[in-house]
Amino acid sequence: MLRPSVADIAFDAALFDELRSALARGELSPTRARLTAPPRPLGDDVLLDLGRADARPRWRARGQDALAARKVAALILNGGMATRFGGVVKGVVPVLPDRPDLSFLAVKLAGVRAAGVPAVVMHSFATAAASGDHLATIGWSGVPADDRHEFLQSLMPRVLPDGTPLVSLPGADGLPDTTVYAAPGHGDTLRRVRDSGVVAELRRSGVEHLLVSNVDNLGASLDPTVLGAHLDAVDAGAELSVEVVARAPDDAGGCVAEVDGRATIIESFRLPPGVSLAQYPHFNTNTLWISLAALERPYPLTWFPVQRSVEWPGRDDLPVIQFEQLIGQITEFARTACLRVDRARFLPIKTRDDLAAARPAMTEIVRSVGLDPG
Repeated sequence: MLRPSVADIAFDAALFDELRSALARGELSPTRARLTAPPRPLGDDVLLDLGRADARPRWRARGQDALAARKVAALILNGGMATRFGGVVKGVVPVLPDRPDLSFLAVKLAGVRAAGVPAVVMHSFATAAASGDHLATIGWSGVPADDRHEFLQSLMPRVLPDGTPLVSLPGADGLPDTTVYAAPGHGDTLRRVRDSGVVAELRRSGVEHLLVSNVDNLGASLDPTVLGAHLDAVDAGAELSVEVVARAPDDAGGCVAEVDGRATIIESFRLPPGVSLAQYPHFNTNTLWISLAALERPYPLTWFPVQRSVEWPGRDDLPVIQFEQLIGQITEFARTACLRVDRARFLPIKTRDDLAAARPAMTEIVRSVGLDPG
């Protein structure tokens, strides 16, 4: 992956003008992003429990057959703005001390190599250069060249709260830096994986399903039992499966709840005023098993205005808006199953402290994918 310039990255100028105009008119706002009524907590009857001892052997056998037939690929979400971990691209961060070769990307890809299926890595303009250099250094953890796929998120300029493009302010140079531009959220994945040609390439190679997970969640592996449960759900009419866990008190993000009679991923900022995430026991892990057929069509995802602050000449803390979409909103349009998985499959690392606390679990995961933790 070459170091991208603005010209290399998908950008819809007409859409951007529509969004900033809508923001200026007040049609995009945190208030309008909220649901008008509280969603209903999921009932246990909606969940496919992966702990069922009677079904696990059959699920595992079915998942193993699908992996052996290479009907599955893994998509690693390695995008975003590289603003955590001190501005270092998270995918290249070592998961164990003094082992630069054992990065998040290295371990995730080693698991894909061990499963013998294709790997797809999504980058943003902020992560592509460092990640590309690192992938070359680690040789994609042994993933064969024919099984390597990459694509870039698109790009969206940041604006002032009144919709004024940040690039028009004095001092902006028009380059794809993390002050002026932003990657438009993981919802952009659904469009870019298709428009980049990766979905078509996977289809030609016989892939029928895609495991989508965050680069910082090493628990989200190509487990054949979970895959088998997803395939059962597809036979019953689902187009994708979302992995859910019991919500812990410090979990921040989104829930899986019932909206208009269907299981839906809802981020906490979309809940109505006065409705707490604590009211919803099923937490979204952002790990999805999606049929390729569901990725071959577009979805009318909502654009949300997200407030951030950036350093700017003469201002230490300039408030800006970036436009983002949510990958989980696909559940509003595609038939969704919910897989209740063990908490061990959800190991998100958002800070250096999280990484230090997870060291024992990281060591075991490194061993499980055939790497030596040292």
